[in-house]
Amino acid sequence: MRLTTVQREVLEALVKLYEENKRMIKSKEVAALLGKDEGTVRNIILSLKSLGLVTSKTGPTGGYVPTLKAYEILYEGFHVGIGYGKAKIYVNGSLVEFIATSVEILGLFSPGSVKALVSVSGRRQEVPEGAKIRVESTPYPNIVLEGSVIRVNETPFQILVGVSKLTIIPNETIGRIVRRKLITIPASASIREAAGILFNNGIRGAPVVDKDEVVGFITTTDIAMLVSRGIDVEEPVSKYMRRNVFTINVNDTLMEAIRLMESYGVGRLLVIDAKGRPTGIITRTDILRFISGLESS
Repeated sequence: MRLTTVQREVLEALVKLYEENKRMIKSKEVAALLGKDEGTVRNIILSLKSLGLVTSKTGPTGGYVPTLKAYEILYEGFHVGIGYGKAKIYVNGSLVEFIATSVEILGLFSPGSVKALVSVSGRRQEVPEGAKIRVESTPYPNIVLEGSVIRVNETPFQILVGVSKLTIIPNETIGRIVRRKLITIPASASIREAAGILFNNGIRGAPVVDKDEVVGFITTTDIAMLVSRGIDVEEPVSKYMRRNVFTINVNDTLMEAIRLMESYGVGRLLVIDAKGRPTGIITRTDILRFISGLESS
């Protein structure tokens, strides 16, 4: 659908006023914003209404509001093919889940805020404007979108979202970003020696090994806690190391690493190869740098 320059100008003004005021907009308000004759503006709005881009209501509290179709026309968008996903919305403090069938990102390359048009299905339920929403692809959320509800369209069931965060997790394997140089700490090393190894290598944690076998893990946080408790720093690190070592295979995906970190409540995983041998460590910082494009080349 192609709009004339004047139609687009009026529609953009209507959208701007609606988003600022969250109510029906009078034609005289649009005219005042654009510095145009109200009669001319009203005629243009009626032409937009005939195109399905504006709805109206008569009476003292009446006026005009843009439809979701208007947002699609105004903002160049692209579809994110999530296939099947989840739309999680907090309604009056309670979490309500819908099935997300498609997402269209609007205005990504335009000035102003980014929006998303989310098509959903499921049990119809009132979704208030301003409600917090999180949309994610499944089975793993390679695509995560967060924001607040701007408008809801009943038929088809669509939700216009003001996007505050949009993350696309690359489908990469851990082997793509893992730290290749694995620093280890001997089980016989003292707490003081372990602290020195971590400090000198600029790392915050390392596996503890005994005869080339990983038997535990120690971090700078663990050592700081031991010192604060008055533990003798000459004691062997094996006495106080973490016994549980959380691992991930070098061929697993980046998303799997994120899922495991969240599940275990840890900030790093020991990376192992197909034979179970440790090859490196992956941290939350490594993942963040990779996703943001700040990883070392």
